[in-house]
Amino acid sequence: MATVPGQQRAIRVVIRSERRMFRDALAACLGARPEYVVVGHVARLDDLLSVCRLRRPDIALVDVGTQGADLERLGRCATLTKVVVVYERLTPVELGALCGVGVDTLMPCSHGLDALMVVLRRYLTEGRDTAAEPVEARDGFTELEKRVVTLVSAGHTVDQIAQLLGISVSLVTNTKRRIYRKLQVVSQGQAVARATALGIVNQPPAHLSPQPCSGVVLCVLRGTVGPAWQQVTAALLTGGVPFTTDCESGRPVDPGGAGTLVVLVDPNPEDWPTGVPVVLVRTTPPRRVEVLDALLRGSRVVMTVDHVTTDLVPALTLSTHGHTTIEADAARAVLDALRAPSAVMGLPELTSRELDILRLIANGHTARQAARALGIAEKTVENTQSRLYRKLGARNRAGALVTAHSLGLLELTAGRSGHMS
Repeated sequence: MATVPGQQRAIRVVIRSERRMFRDALAACLGARPEYVVVGHVARLDDLLSVCRLRRPDIALVDVGTQGADLERLGRCATLTKVVVVYERLTPVELGALCGVGVDTLMPCSHGLDALMVVLRRYLTEGRDTAAEPVEARDGFTELEKRVVTLVSAGHTVDQIAQLLGISVSLVTNTKRRIYRKLQVVSQGQAVARATALGIVNQPPAHLSPQPCSGVVLCVLRGTVGPAWQQVTAALLTGGVPFTTDCESGRPVDPGGAGTLVVLVDPNPEDWPTGVPVVLVRTTPPRRVEVLDALLRGSRVVMTVDHVTTDLVPALTLSTHGHTTIEADAARAVLDALRAPSAVMGLPELTSRELDILRLIANGHTARQAARALGIAEKTVENTQSRLYRKLGARNRAGALVTAHSLGLLELTAGRSGHMS
């Protein structure tokens, strides 16, 4: 990674924890800070080793919890990068053994997040001899490969990727072959599953994400025309955010382009798009069920019109970086729902057969191969696969795998199979 003279280079971090919420929260926390770049977050130590070889992080942040540490694998990680271990309860003998395999820093979880940030800041001030480092690691992804694997995971075809990146179809094809080789897979389905499992694919690449005030149409304004609509329009104009409306053309605008946000103002059911990030603005505070429904439909912002003047444009900016912004009252409603025993009902409920199909898709099986593996008809696999896509809100295999990973469903299929390759 190149650096500008006088500018501090961002520290590349990979996170390993078997606790999904722990690593997701920590990835979000570090990802929001410009001095850090999260290059992967994984559950297994074997996957941590893979990310270290592919992405060459500066720090591997490893949560060993209360289960103790795999000294052999941690020692191999320590040969690739600096290792920071956080733990809940380890004996003096275990702590000494971790130091013996080359772990750089040990920190108990009881010290809290602020203490961890102090430890990580030490690596920022230490610096490294970046001039001596190759721009791209020998076994890592090039910038082009990172863009292509992200676009493939988003469901784009080779032709679409070539058009988006302004390169030839043959270059995209050859780049995909190199990605397969580095991920040690043989198909696109396996590549997407592997990249998502390693935490390499999370958000669309920055140059394809909406950037307010960039001079291109970013927002499609849709919903009920009235006082709230006028306030949203005024806020967008004042903030310099380009937008268009269905009203201008007399027919619905296709919001499917890369980098598009749909701003829904007091929407009717038919106003909701599919597969596009949504900003929901309501005249009255939404009920808890409406907030949860909006989030499940892909809303990145939920707010009432009273906050539009001051908060809408900042919320749009945050959404372009993958953050979700919810007003305090709505956020409390979501937290109350999460505390309720029935909260898991908001997630897609997959049948045993659908989980089996999802596992085989993640392993790169075709419909015919899946039918043979499960001993059922190919048509049954295709029908089950279609239901699975609908439940996950996906249009194809790649989209289904990315969504399944983000919801932790691939980990469920791994548990069913014992091991997911």
